Amino acid sequence: MNSAQIHLALNHAPLFLSAIGGLILALGFIRKNEDFKKLSFYFLIAASALTIPVFFTGEGTEELVEHLPGVNEAAIEEHEGMAKISMAVIAITGVIALAGMILQKKTGIGKIVAATALLLSVASFATMAQTAHLGGLIRHTELQSGNAASGNENEKDDEKTTTEDKTSGTKSPDTQLPDSMKHEDKEKDDDD
Repeated sequence: MNSAQIHLALNHAPLFLSAIGGLILALGFIRKNEDFKKLSFYFLIAASALTIPVFFTGEGTEELVEHLPGVNEAAIEEHEGMAKISMAVIAITGVIALAGMILQKKTGIGKIVAATALLLSVASFATMAQTAHLGGLIRHTELQSGNAASGNENEKDDEKTTTEDKTSGTKSPDTQLPDSMKHEDKEKDDDD
């Protein structure tokens, strides 16, 4: 297994674990349930731990894909910069979640630490979501704003070509109908 495979296999785990951890922690506050809070800390610590291999396989993944056709090198740099921010935020979240587990029995400071973990879980999710989005822009050209518009133009061109083919009486191979539909099409032409 190379670095790209590891990076792609794990890259969404911290995103979802931080979201799930934050939701369970919020539910723990609402229901005043210490078991929910403790469970949420496990999710946040796991999110933080899984970010480590994702982050450190990023450089190897860049080496493998940067020269491939269709790869946006500017998006690689933006993704890498955001990944550094995300790594810092989620690492702090993991440390706070660990402190929350340790200090959970201490009522005053435990609540402050848990509330801080809740805020950081939202920040972790937000930064990881932005990092994932920027990562998607590296190879998925359909996500890039300039190409989304040109994709619609291509669809209009295809529709225009199909209309031209129908008016000239010729059909391109792409617009040929199956035999079962040709009969229906001929009946429509006879009615006109």
